[in-house]
Amino acid sequence: MTQRTVHVLTDDDALFQRFMRLGDVWSVLRLQGPERLDALPAESLVVLDTACAGLAATALEQWQAWSARLLAVVVSSMPTDDEGLYFLDAGASGYSHAYAAEVTLRQILDVVVSGEKWVGKSLLNRLLAGLQQARENHTDKRTVLLTGREREVALLAAKGQSNQLIAETLQITERTVKAHLSAAFEKLQVSDRLQLALKIHGIPH
Repeated sequence: MTQRTVHVLTDDDALFQRFMRLGDVWSVLRLQGPERLDALPAESLVVLDTACAGLAATALEQWQAWSARLLAVVVSSMPTDDEGLYFLDAGASGYSHAYAAEVTLRQILDVVVSGEKWVGKSLLNRLLAGLQQARENHTDKRTVLLTGREREVALLAAKGQSNQLIAETLQITERTVKAHLSAAFEKLQVSDRLQLALKIHGIPH
């Protein structure tokens, strides 16, 4: 199997030795200072330890420049979700606990070198929760013109439910469902159920 190269920038000898244990698959090289990052070929895989003295005062613009050129995995011995979001916003390809289990370190490198992003479970849950909240807020804005019942009917219709199923779910008649849908179509300025679904989910049509 051809070895792939990962460059590690850290002042922590113990941390570097952890990455050295990946030597069966990875050629692990230690960088002597952040200035060496600029000399690496584009798309090089690098692990950057936030505790490294040379990185302590690094400006956001520099992190963005490195992340634009390199596959940068940022590791921290005291990771936080806010710090993870900061580096991901800066373009980092991954963020992890510096002392993650060896099997996790292997997964991180494999995922990042394949072109994907890596985030820990806690940060992933926070990102997903934020996405769900954003979608709910977006939907609320789209349906603010509707009455409570019209909104219930419209949301179920946007999920693809039939008039009969909507009627059974809300315990109303199909005729009432049709009346609420007609009102929703008029208020949201759409002409059919497909346009209604697109409108509610914020998809241009």
